[in-house]
Amino acid sequence: MSAPSRYWLSSALRRHTRGATTTITGFCLLAVAGLDFSPIAQSFLLLGGVVVVGFPHGAFDHLVARPVLAQRFGPFWWLLFGTGYFGLAALVWIAWTVAPAVTLAGFLAASVLHFGLGDVEDGLAPETVPRVVAILAHGGLPILMPIAVHPQACAPLLAALAKVPVPAMLDALAVAAWWTPAWIAAFTWVLLANLKQRRTAAERLASIAAFVLLPPVLAFGLYFTLGHSVRHVLRLGAWHDPRDPAAAARWLLSVMLPAGGLCLVGVSGLVLLGGDMTLDVLTPCFRVIAVLTLPHMVVTSWLGSSDQTYVVPMRPAGLEPATERL
Repeated sequence: MSAPSRYWLSSALRRHTRGATTTITGFCLLAVAGLDFSPIAQSFLLLGGVVVVGFPHGAFDHLVARPVLAQRFGPFWWLLFGTGYFGLAALVWIAWTVAPAVTLAGFLAASVLHFGLGDVEDGLAPETVPRVVAILAHGGLPILMPIAVHPQACAPLLAALAKVPVPAMLDALAVAAWWTPAWIAAFTWVLLANLKQRRTAAERLASIAAFVLLPPVLAFGLYFTLGHSVRHVLRLGAWHDPRDPAAAARWLLSVMLPAGGLCLVGVSGLVLLGGDMTLDVLTPCFRVIAVLTLPHMVVTSWLGSSDQTYVVPMRPAGLEPATERL
């Protein structure tokens, strides 16, 4: 018998894949039809997705870590978690201040790893392809492809993050683009090996089209929110309650709504107080995302590779204790 979370998670992931593919394809068709997505529209679509699911999908880290840490360290688990989590975040913030260009390079490399690991955990790694190849292939899609296809559009935001002139960033992106052929070969290998999973292949192809046809900010927003973040939230819901999707949804909303509200306040403040959308709004938003990415990666990677088994809370009455890995 399959794992308990598969009682509703597998079907939810299939529906999500169809919905994400349809939505991304719709945006691509609008671009082909000649619709011009203004920079303001791109930014608000990205920021809207970040508020609704992008930021909230990381708000569960302490809840996921609690069963393991509380078992080992008792009622003071939160002190250890908070010190480590926010300590790592503070280090990244200091790094942005001291060495923004180096930190940007590290953030992009970490993003490849994080996105790739997420997609592989979602079953997008065929058995015939080495795991490391699948991770780099999937993780490189939202990072390398926009750099290779739209360097002129990517350069201003990346230059603002790195605090370097735009021409210097364009030179750096030209060097980074040399990795593109190797990534294309790896991604093609993974995609061909995954053709039997038609829905998965369709979503990958739609994402490729998005990064070619759409502005990079919008394409990244669709990938980060509709793809990476929503799948992570679905897995969290199944970890919490594998047999009752309605109970899982209520638990997810109880965490996501306050987190989304907090994010909305912060983003609204940046929009109201800022002048330039790239410099005053998107740049600090991406820095905050980068600050939170490292501890989020540590939590998800550590728990994903741990030998611990996590007891699913709030299981329906009468059922045996269900166990599942995140």
